[in-house]
Amino acid sequence: MSNPLQAPDKHKLIPRIEWNARNVYGDETSLYFRLSRELIGDGKLLVLASNIPPNQPAPNLFFSAVHYLLMKAENAAHPLREFFPDLAAELNTRDDPYPVFRKFCLAHYQEMAKLLRTRSVQVNEIGRCSYFLPAFHLLARQLDGEPFVLIEVGASAGLNLFWDDYAYDFGDAALYGNHASDIVLACELRGDLRPPLDNPAPRVIMRFGIDLDPKDVLDDDAMLWLRALIYPEQVERARRLAGAIELARQHPPLLFPGNALEVVPRALKAIMPDIPVLLFHSFVLNQFTDADRAHYFSILANMSANRCLYDLALEPSDWPAPMTLTKYENGKSSEHSLAICDHLGRWMEWIA
Repeated sequence: MSNPLQAPDKHKLIPRIEWNARNVYGDETSLYFRLSRELIGDGKLLVLASNIPPNQPAPNLFFSAVHYLLMKAENAAHPLREFFPDLAAELNTRDDPYPVFRKFCLAHYQEMAKLLRTRSVQVNEIGRCSYFLPAFHLLARQLDGEPFVLIEVGASAGLNLFWDDYAYDFGDAALYGNHASDIVLACELRGDLRPPLDNPAPRVIMRFGIDLDPKDVLDDDAMLWLRALIYPEQVERARRLAGAIELARQHPPLLFPGNALEVVPRALKAIMPDIPVLLFHSFVLNQFTDADRAHYFSILANMSANRCLYDLALEPSDWPAPMTLTKYENGKSSEHSLAICDHLGRWMEWIA
């Protein structure tokens, strides 16, 4: 029996693929941009892509599924690898990758369909910690150095919870964060303002993450999927991810599975009301329905009746993404725009 969702979903996918090609993959020489141009006219592969749930970023999930399968040992000699800069022994820049790509997808149709139905784009992009660091400093200043609890909503593998174990290069001939770290996150500062990176350092007394499907850093297959979410040209980003995983494996992060709308209230009730709490998230609420987003914010407002809560959001309501810090106290909220940010941590314009 045919899937009744396939026909309409197939046509809805085309503008999403086109938008990603223009705004995310950008460079017309990039592999995913080149594949996107042909994918929008390929009926069979669009039907395959219609297995993707509507709340997932379809182009990224589709290409990541291919990337993941290519990194499996059984595909180590497949000719499609020659077009992936991070996998090729010698990059093939002569031939058109699409025919080989299409053949691979059709040969792995059932595996692809299962991945598209069951996996999600849970990018654990530690480059975004370059944005969180000054926001945490700003909050520390507002709290006069008072310690706070840190909760990441949509934590994936929890790698962003190790933000103070990374070093940061903002292009001013200085390093911030952990100077001894082997992981250095470089972020270009744009505009005239400079983010707060002064002392006191943020004092976090407890940190944990929440995710519908948290990824165990000790699970090799789960970490391979995180690796597959990185675009083929981003070799340095992949190397950085590997370093962060190795760091996290020394002391795996505390992660709670479940829907944030259910777990956040329970977590807040377990934390003493006199301790400030900062919840932070990046590119997570765009996967919520409008009703669930409204519910999330109402939870914070309602639970601030006898405590002070903060919500740090890097969410793509626009492009590039704005980062905002919202304070909830006595049921009322006040939001402040902090920065405009690239989605991968490459640049930031501080506007606070």
